[in-house]
Amino acid sequence: MVPEIFSDLTGDRMREGHIPVDMDDRWFIYFEGGWLHFHRSWTGAHIFALRLDGCAAGVWVRDGWASRDPQQYQSAGTEQDRQTVVGLIHSYFGQ
Repeated sequence: MVPEIFSDLTGDRMREGHIPVDMDDRWFIYFEGGWLHFHRSWTGAHIFALRLDGCAAGVWVRDGWASRDPQQYQSAGTEQDRQTVVGLIHSYFGQ
C-alpha cells in the first residue's frame, strides 16, 4: 500500500478505534501493537490492518495488509484496497 500521512488529531482518533453502535455500522476498528485493525462487524472477518508510525507531519502508514480470502473480501487489487481503507479512515476518524 502507498504510504499515507494523517494529522496528529486523526492519528489520536485512529488509536482510540471504533466500536459499532448499530447494525448499519459495518466496521469494528481497534488499535493494538502498533497496528490499526479493521474487522467486519457482522462476520468478524479481519479485512485490513495498517501499521502506524509517527512523523513530523503527523501519523503515517508504514505498512498495510488486506485480506485475500475471497469468501471474506472481494478485492479488486492493491489500489482499490488503499482507496477503501483511506476512505474508511476519513469516514470514521476525519482528516
